[in-house]
Amino acid sequence: MKNNIFFSFFRVPVLLFFVISMFQCGRPDDSGNLTEMPEAELRRNQIFDSLVVAARKQLSVNPDEVRIIVEQAKSFYEPEDKVRSIQLYNLTGVAWFIQSSYEMALDNYTRGLALALEIEDNERIASFYNNIGIINLHTGNYMDALEHFLKALEYYETLDDPFLNVNTLNNLGMLYSTIENYEMARVHLDKAWDGFQAEADSIGMAAVYNNRGAMFLKKEQPDSAFYYLDKAIEMALLNNNRFGLSGSYIEKAKVFCYTGDRNKSLEFFRKSEQVSSEINYQEKLCEARLGIAQSYLELNEVNQALDYAGQGMEIAEMLNNIKLQTESHQLFSSIYEKTGDYRKSLFHKNLYVDLKEEIIDQSKLHQLYSLEIQELVHAKEIQQLEIQRQNLLLSRKNTTIIFITIAFLLVMGGLYLLYHNHRYRQLASHQRMILDLTEKKSRAAVEAEIQERSRIGRELHDGLGQMLSVARLNISVIQQKVGLTPERRKELLESAILSVDKAFYELRDISRNLAPSVLMEKGLGNAINELTEQVNKSGRIKVHLETFGLHESVDNLIENTVYRAGQELLNNAIKHSDASEIFLQLVKNDSELTMIVEDNGIGFDAEKVLVLSGGGLRNIRSRVENLGGNIFVDTMLNRGTIITLVIPLKQN
Repeated sequence: MKNNIFFSFFRVPVLLFFVISMFQCGRPDDSGNLTEMPEAELRRNQIFDSLVVAARKQLSVNPDEVRIIVEQAKSFYEPEDKVRSIQLYNLTGVAWFIQSSYEMALDNYTRGLALALEIEDNERIASFYNNIGIINLHTGNYMDALEHFLKALEYYETLDDPFLNVNTLNNLGMLYSTIENYEMARVHLDKAWDGFQAEADSIGMAAVYNNRGAMFLKKEQPDSAFYYLDKAIEMALLNNNRFGLSGSYIEKAKVFCYTGDRNKSLEFFRKSEQVSSEINYQEKLCEARLGIAQSYLELNEVNQALDYAGQGMEIAEMLNNIKLQTESHQLFSSIYEKTGDYRKSLFHKNLYVDLKEEIIDQSKLHQLYSLEIQELVHAKEIQQLEIQRQNLLLSRKNTTIIFITIAFLLVMGGLYLLYHNHRYRQLASHQRMILDLTEKKSRAAVEAEIQERSRIGRELHDGLGQMLSVARLNISVIQQKVGLTPERRKELLESAILSVDKAFYELRDISRNLAPSVLMEKGLGNAINELTEQVNKSGRIKVHLETFGLHESVDNLIENTVYRAGQELLNNAIKHSDASEIFLQLVKNDSELTMIVEDNGIGFDAEKVLVLSGGGLRNIRSRVENLGGNIFVDTMLNRGTIITLVIPLKQN
C-alpha cells in the first residue's frame, strides 16, 4: 500500500529530453542556398534567433520566463513567416507542458501543426504529432497517444533521414510499457536503441536504458531494472549528461523503494537532488526532494520529511506545475496523518483531490483538440482533391468526365446501401445486447433476493430456532418431571432463560442486518464504522476506514446499496482473500459517492468470478448499475484486490 504512494510520484518520463523539436533558425531557399537579405532584416533575424536560444535555456528553469521571451521574439519577425511562428508555438507548448498545463500546451501544438500542414513541412508535422502524443500519454489517453505516435511515424517515413523517428519509437516503447504490453514495448525500445546507436546518440541510448529499467520495475523484476538503470547512469556519467543522470538517479531510487531499502533510496534521491541543483533543473529537483521527504517518512523521521516536502512544494508553486503540486499535497497529507494531525492531513487531502480533478478536466479537452487536428487534415485532403479534380477537368474530354461522374454516383450509391445495411445490423445487434443485459440484470436481482431470503431462513432455523428449541426442552422437563429438586428446577429455569436471552440477541442481530438501525439513525458513515469495528473485534483481520464528505445524508436506496456492498465485500475478503489488512474508503462530493475496498490478500480471477451465477460481486454490480453507477475490479492472483464503486448522486 505504501509502495503504491511512491509509484504515484515522479511520472515525468525521460521523453522530456526529446519533446523539444530543435528547429533550425534559418531556412534555405529552393535552390539550397541561403538567400541574401538587407542588413536590417538580417539584424532582426539575429535578435530573433538569440531570443529563441535564450528561451530554450530557460525551459527547465523558469517556463514562465520562456513565454515572456517568446512575446519579445514576436516583434522581430513578420507574421507571415510561418516557419518562425511554428518555432514559437513549439517553444510555448513545451513551456506549458513542463508545468503540466496540458490544455495550453495542446493549444499551441495544434496551432503549430496547422501551420506545418499549410506549408507541407513533414518533419515539423511529425514533430507536433509526436508532442501531442506525449501529452496524451501523460494524461492517460493511451489510444489517442498511440494514434498520434503512429501518425508521426507515418510522416517521418516520407523523409530521407531514417533516424528522425527514433524519439517517437522510444515514446511508443514507453506507451506500451505503461499499458503493460511488454513485448511491444521491447520491440519499439530495441528499434529506438538501434537508431540511437547508429547515430552515436549517447543521450538517446541512455534514455532507452532508462526506459528499459522503468519497464522492468513495472514488471516487478528489480534485478533487471537495476541492470539497465546502472547502464543508463554509467553512460550519462561518461558523457556528462547531467539531465539524463538526474532522471536515472530518481528511477533507481524508486527501485530501492520497491525492494524496501529506504536508506539506499534516500541516497539516490539525494544524488538526483545534487545533480539537479548543479544544472538548475528545477522540475527534477522538486521530484528529488519529494522523494527524500517520502523516504524520511518511511524511516519515521517526520520532521525531516516535513522540511523536504516544504522545499518540494515551494519549487512546484514557483513552476506553477499542477502535477507536482498535487503530489506535494498528497505527501503532506500522509505526513500529517502519521503525526496524528488529522485536521492538516484532511486539508492537504482535499487540496490534492481538487488539483487531481483539475488535471482530469484538462485531459477532457483532448477529444476537442483531436477533432480540431482531424479537421485540419481533412481540410488539407479536400484541398488536394480539389486540385486533382481541376487538373482532371483540364486533361479529360467531356465524355470521360460523364463516365467518371456516373461511376462515382454508382459507387456512392453502393456504398450508401452497404452503409445502410451495416447500420441496420449494428442497431439490431445493439437492441439484442440491451435485451440480454436487461434480462441478466433482472435475473441477478431475483437471484440476490432469493439468496437473501435463503440466508435469513438459515439464520432463523440454525440460530434462533436452535436456541428456542433448547429453551422449550428445559421448560418441558420442568413441566413433566414433578419430583425435581429445587436446585435442578432452578438450574433448568436459568438455562431456559439464558436460551431465550440468546434468542433475543440473535433476533436483534438478524433485524439489524435486515435494516441496520444505525444506518437510519446516524447515517452511512457511522453504519460502516460500526461494521468495521465488529470485524476488528474479531481479531482475525484489521480494517482501516477513511471517510470524506459524509456530512449529509443521501438517498436511502443509495445508502442501503453501499452498506450492503460493504458488508458483502468485507465478508468476501474475510472468507476468501487470506488478507491481513483491509483498507476501506468512502468519499462523497456533490455529484457522486465512491467506495474503495482494498485488501492485501491472494486476489482472484475477476473474469471467472464476475460471470458466476448468483455470485456476490455479480449481485453488487447489478444493484450499483441499477442506480446508474459503475463497479471497477482491479485484481490478479497473488497480488491483492481493489474494488471501487461509483454511484451518481444527481441524474442530469
